[in-house]
Amino acid sequence: MPIKLDPALLPALNILGMAQSGALLRAERETPSDGIPAFVTLAGWDELAATHAANHDAPHNVLLPALEKAVARILTHAAQNASQTGEMTPVITIQSDLFPSDPDLVLAFVRDSTHPVACALIGTATQIEAALRGRDAAQD
Repeated sequence: MPIKLDPALLPALNILGMAQSGALLRAERETPSDGIPAFVTLAGWDELAATHAANHDAPHNVLLPALEKAVARILTHAAQNASQTGEMTPVITIQSDLFPSDPDLVLAFVRDSTHPVACALIGTATQIEAALRGRDAAQD
């Protein structure tokens, strides 16, 4: 159920810079051809690793395939909701067990300020707020 996001209508962040600095991590190995790039915060990744892959030498091998599936479900849920309501809001909060620290999962649609690309940030409100506070204001 595809939806269309107009990047010009989304809040702009330097997603590329935040990813290069390690503040954001890709939540998928490859973006589906009909999808948008999805990211989790470093704190979100660390929480997932501590919760689900603490005893693994290569936590990304365990986490990334599972995170990709979770992200696909979350984005599908957002698309279904947008299709039913006819509205696509930039920030959606849904109940999820993805992050044990908070059952309220935040899905924020933003655009990269350096490229006209829509992206999704996935995490708890605390994780996303901390990542945004940590970015350099000059990156906007």
